[in-house]
Parts: sequence; C-alpha cells; structure tokens
Amino acid sequence: MTHVPPQYYLYILLCDHEFLYTGIALDPSERVQQHRKGKPHGAKYTRRFSHLDLVYQVKIGSRSAAQKFEYHLKKCAKSKKLNIINNQPTKHELCELLPSINLD
Repeated sequence: MTHVPPQYYLYILLCDHEFLYTGIALDPSERVQQHRKGKPHGAKYTRRFSHLDLVYQVKIGSRSAAQKFEYHLKKCAKSKKLNIINNQPTKHELCELLPSINLD
C-alpha cells in the first residue's frame, strides 16, 4: 500500500462583502467553518467579520507548494485577486497569472 500525500487547496474568502482573506487548507469548506466559529481555530484576521464566503478554491498539491502560492497571492493587489475570483483559474492558469511562482 502506497502512502498518498495530503492535497492542499489555496482559497480566498470574501469577508463582509468587502475584504479578502487568502489561506490554504486540506478541506476549504471545513476551514471556512472553523473561521466562522472563531477561537481557537479561526484565523485572528477573520474573527472580526460576521459574514465569510468561500469565493475561490483550487487544488495545489503539497503543503509547501500551497504555501508558495499563498505567499505570492497575498502580495497581489486586490484588483488582481478579484480577477482571479471572477475567472476561477486552474492551478496551471494561476501559475501564469503569478509568474513569480517557481515550483521546481
């Protein structure tokens, strides 16, 4: 029996219909529920919002790769993040939108 490594997702939340939050998770839907519950597992940033919507998710693969995507996406302007939300790119397409990502 071979070991299958966990597959991480990159996700974006729309908070109170205005602010964006980017994160990674094994199960984005479950992670959103944790954010909604607040302490102890929700991110400190999202605790102040009453409304959270999962507006984008894409399977990335390893935790390390997902963290790289997250790092580069968090550095993007809100307009670029909104473009990503509107177009729902695949992992491959996201790499083209974030050329600074090197997964080698």
